[in-house]
Amino acid sequence: DLTDNQLVTLPLDGLGGLTHLKLQGNPALSEPFSKESFPRMRLLEVPYAYQCCAYGSCSSLFKASNQWEAEDRSPEEEDPHKRTMELFPGHADNHYDLDAEDLQLDLEESKLHPTVQCTPSPGPFKPCEHLFESWTIRLGVWAIVLVSLLCNGLLLLAVFASPSYLSPVKFIIGSLAGANLLTGLSCGTLALLDALTYGHFARHGARWEGGTGCRVTGFLSLWASQAATFLLTLAAVQCSLSASCVRGYGKAPSLGKVKAAALGCLLLASVAAALPLFSVGEYGASPLCLPYPIPDGRPAALGFAVALVMTNMLCFLTITATYIRLYCSLLRQEFGAVWDCAMVKHVAWLIFTNCLLYCPVAFLTFSSMLNLFLVTPEVIKSILLVVLPLPACLNPLLYLLFNPHFRDDLRLLRQRSQDKRSYSQSRGADDTEKSSYDSTQALVSFSDIDHILEKPNALGAHPGLGSYSFPSMTLVPCQQ
Repeated sequence: DLTDNQLVTLPLDGLGGLTHLKLQGNPALSEPFSKESFPRMRLLEVPYAYQCCAYGSCSSLFKASNQWEAEDRSPEEEDPHKRTMELFPGHADNHYDLDAEDLQLDLEESKLHPTVQCTPSPGPFKPCEHLFESWTIRLGVWAIVLVSLLCNGLLLLAVFASPSYLSPVKFIIGSLAGANLLTGLSCGTLALLDALTYGHFARHGARWEGGTGCRVTGFLSLWASQAATFLLTLAAVQCSLSASCVRGYGKAPSLGKVKAAALGCLLLASVAAALPLFSVGEYGASPLCLPYPIPDGRPAALGFAVALVMTNMLCFLTITATYIRLYCSLLRQEFGAVWDCAMVKHVAWLIFTNCLLYCPVAFLTFSSMLNLFLVTPEVIKSILLVVLPLPACLNPLLYLLFNPHFRDDLRLLRQRSQDKRSYSQSRGADDTEKSSYDSTQALVSFSDIDHILEKPNALGAHPGLGSYSFPSMTLVPCQQ
């Protein structure tokens, strides 16, 4: 029993005869073990579930699940070939002889390779071979990454590089695109990890969960998610306050105040993302590096996830109430108080999309806390990998496809680039003309100097002398 001994390495010399070994409570002991290291092992308790992959825990779980399915199967769903053997007993003897031979081979194989009871067991959140166990999830995550990076980058360029007027709501939309871009980067990190460890994730799973890369990825993902929620709340409040201030005071809140509020949203998101770094919640509970509830998770991590979901639900309720009030004022024909109806409609689409996609995450958290419904780990993993980051690629698509400001910004950017190109070409032509003019002037002046400095006898014979005029002078011979 080597539990809680802070082991870093385990020397294997002389341990071949062990049948029971307990290594739990040694988080630094992350090296994988092979079957040859403990040939007589019967009971093994290790710090990480990935170390049980060498003992066929994944395949045994799969066989056990198939066995349960076979036991639950009704007689009508049994193999038709077996029912045929029951109808024709004359042919059944050979069939059951084959089954007896297979059973004997299985028993001999089990004697050669006895089963090992290894805990903790691997599962969807502790995979042995692939981080993404389904090609559907793998392709979905890559699609989210590519669309998020491309569309959010294009939206940032259109909002902040365009010479058009930057309204407060437009600034918030651009900041939201920056947060969604970081979500795409964190998903891209997981997708790249799946590609680099394809087929042998168990070798790297323990080091990844306890390493700096997992904490950075989790911090980036949670910070971007919370910043997007807070900025969306700010956008809804800004639209409502802008309409109220225009009605009451004739002007909307300034861009400086909105920038200060956006900075406050980013600071709140930073505080929420930093809490798991101080043992409030946990980033390394799974290789996904997300502080959301997973099966067999710690109660502290579940409490942090519940508090996080409650905060986000409060934000979405505030958004909904604010926009209901705004639309009620618009129904009273108060359109003059709204400076930009396109942005108001766009924020409404963002609210609907983000609220709808956050519902599965909230349902998952509360069902895990209250044990209301049995949700399989595969479903939980799919929701966290695909549904949770999905707004990061849908938000910019809504702006690029349906907002007229994007087309105006693209037109202005294209026009400015064309103006710069034409200006540079005209500037280059002017510089060329000026340089040729200066060179001509220089040639003329040099030729004049050459003519003047020539000898007097050569001046009379010069063919171009008639075109020049010299002052008259008397030549006096030198006297002795």
